[in-house]
Amino acid sequence: MNGILSRILAVALMSLPISAARAQDDCGPDRPPCDEPHDGPGCLQPQCCELVCKIDVFCCEVVWDETCVEQAGELCGDVYCPDFGGCLEIHDTGGCLDETCCELVRMHDPFCGYGTWDEICVAEAESWCAGTVECPIVPPPNAREEGEPCLERLNDGCGGGAIEINASSIACGDAIYGKTTTKVPRDVDWFRLPETRDGPLVIRLETEFPARMLIVTGSCEGPISVLDRRPVDPCRNDEWVVDLPEGEYHLVVEAGADGRSLRSGLPCDEIDPKNPPDDDEEPLPRTYGLHYLLELACTAAPCPGDLNGDGMVDGVDLGLLFAAWGECTDVCPADFDGDGTVDGQDLGGLFVGWGGCP
Repeated sequence: MNGILSRILAVALMSLPISAARAQDDCGPDRPPCDEPHDGPGCLQPQCCELVCKIDVFCCEVVWDETCVEQAGELCGDVYCPDFGGCLEIHDTGGCLDETCCELVRMHDPFCGYGTWDEICVAEAESWCAGTVECPIVPPPNAREEGEPCLERLNDGCGGGAIEINASSIACGDAIYGKTTTKVPRDVDWFRLPETRDGPLVIRLETEFPARMLIVTGSCEGPISVLDRRPVDPCRNDEWVVDLPEGEYHLVVEAGADGRSLRSGLPCDEIDPKNPPDDDEEPLPRTYGLHYLLELACTAAPCPGDLNGDGMVDGVDLGLLFAAWGECTDVCPADFDGDGTVDGQDLGGLFVGWGGCP
């Protein structure tokens, strides 16, 4: 009873409004968690702390007691950042201590907030938190539009209960300027790969958002099998060489990371005519762009070492290899073994193929 009276008296003696600056001073990573009572005002998570202190100044002026904890439980169900644990370290709670990085990862991969900060969250933090977030793609003149508004689902494979695979076609030499979104149902773009192939396929993807490519086979009657997958970081481009046996295959482009599909953080940027927003409605937050550029090249049987494509492995190719010597910073044709460095192993690979290509 004395505690309650003391609390009432303390609040009565305080000026009721609390400034934003004062709330910020008492909220942040140097404070204990918001879901635990503790000596002193404020708590770890600034968003949650400020929500509570707007309605109960005692929590940011005097002490964060059991009442503050109860209010945090009612007001802060969707607030996960920051929280204890390094963003580049695996830990068994959600969130991490760097609020900006934590929010970027959690926004696109909610499991990293309400679940645990696992190895996938760590990999996402490593790839995204120090990277570029704005990189609008300018499609080349030969690129064609994917042709699927982000409010519709026209090439989503077996989504929506489809009996047959809904897919766009992509031919050798095509460049497709596409868009994806995590708006429910999540957008997944399927492309039917050419059935006639004389050699490996070279797939190039440039993306504004965290993306993932998958090679799949099968039918909507089941099973659909994923043969391989490859993540591409936002604001990067990647080249993927795949050599497939005879058969029918599809390439899937989706929002994703290595190990997990992304299901939030990329809202559609088009107005739904059937459900337009209110005049005062704030748009959903979005950090990354929604576009990608997909290109497909079909190659003949591989000729290791023929870097200039003249049908010969000779001194010209040797010079190109030495010009690219060292760590790769982008697409690196001279990196024959794909280890990210042009070195002696690649030089040996060039000499293995010396002479005329078969």
